[in-house]
Amino acid sequence: MRIGFIGTGTITEAVVTGMIRFHVPFERVALSPRSAQTAARLAKLDARIEVCESNQHVLDASDVVCLAVLPQIAADVLGELTFDARHHVISFIAAKSRDEIRALVRRSAGVVRTIPLPAVAVGKGSTAICPRDDIARALFAPLGEAVEVDDEHQFNALSAATATMAAYFALLEEQASWLARQGVPYASARSFLSGYHVGLAHETTLDTQPFSSMIGRVSTPGGLNEQLNRELSERGTYAHYAEALDAIMRRVQGRE
Repeated sequence: MRIGFIGTGTITEAVVTGMIRFHVPFERVALSPRSAQTAARLAKLDARIEVCESNQHVLDASDVVCLAVLPQIAADVLGELTFDARHHVISFIAAKSRDEIRALVRRSAGVVRTIPLPAVAVGKGSTAICPRDDIARALFAPLGEAVEVDDEHQFNALSAATATMAAYFALLEEQASWLARQGVPYASARSFLSGYHVGLAHETTLDTQPFSSMIGRVSTPGGLNEQLNRELSERGTYAHYAEALDAIMRRVQGRE
């Protein structure tokens, strides 16, 4: 596989780092000259990684092309390039449908949408793929979970779910701040919560039971977990969360 990356930012760095770390087979990797420091850092990882003179050079040297540019500049960047029918395009571009990407790349043989996240660098990421695609699966399955869907509405929903990162860290900060108000040093609170949440996340990987079953398993009748979950439910906390995701989904679909 000769794979090129148009755009060399955080996500490209994570994907290429994961490819090297988890031995994804490839012949060559061609990198965009943008973000020169990142590209140079990646080129030091493997002799098969090349920093190209231009984005067109990336295309000329590749059969699989990953688009990793910001959506607001995608039209300008891709409009300057000449794609061939041989190019299998994997788009990382948020909120751009397959039809929109097809219109921008014009002569591409195939277009796949994905949502790789930074954790793919350490094999802990979940990457949504639409539609099901052998090449994208071969690239992302070694880097964590590769979740394939054929329906673009479902893909947009998975994309919307990735907007929860800041809210997740905000929840951790709220917990750490509460512990600090109880006299626990913030550094100790942070260390405790980091390990605690890693443990919870690990539990979700042990089987495929619904999360609702996991709630029941840890909610002893009359216990502390049951009390906190009940109070949050009664105050509409989870309903507000779902409403916020609905708003994100409308934005992802271009309806806001």
